[in-house]
Amino acid sequence: MDLIMAVIQPSKLDEVKEALIKAGIQGMTVSGVKGFGRQKGHPLAFLGLYNMERQPFVVDFIPKVKLEMVVPSELTDAVVDTIVKTAHTGKIGDGKVFVIPVSKAVRIRTNETDVAALTPEEAEAPVG
Repeated sequence: MDLIMAVIQPSKLDEVKEALIKAGIQGMTVSGVKGFGRQKGHPLAFLGLYNMERQPFVVDFIPKVKLEMVVPSELTDAVVDTIVKTAHTGKIGDGKVFVIPVSKAVRIRTNETDVAALTPEEAEAPVG
């Protein structure tokens, strides 16, 4: 099993989610995050915003979306490829994908472990 963690542009979330569902992914966790990479943030002088030293404010952290999902190892490459192809815009800030080995998973409600904890039960009804 692997934990796939992807940081992508917020505008790509729905498209990536739909592509992952078509690829057979049955669950993921999504978080709104902020960060920066090569783009190093954006100065806001064009908005007329300056600090006490009359320097433009810099937004160091750019809004992103983080997706996390644990998948059986045999699906890892296909899931990563799906995310990369779908989230790609060709512009700086498209994001990153990380793959981390997972040694154990447990479904708390049923105590199922590992891959059985990742797959939905037959006729499992959503809660809430």
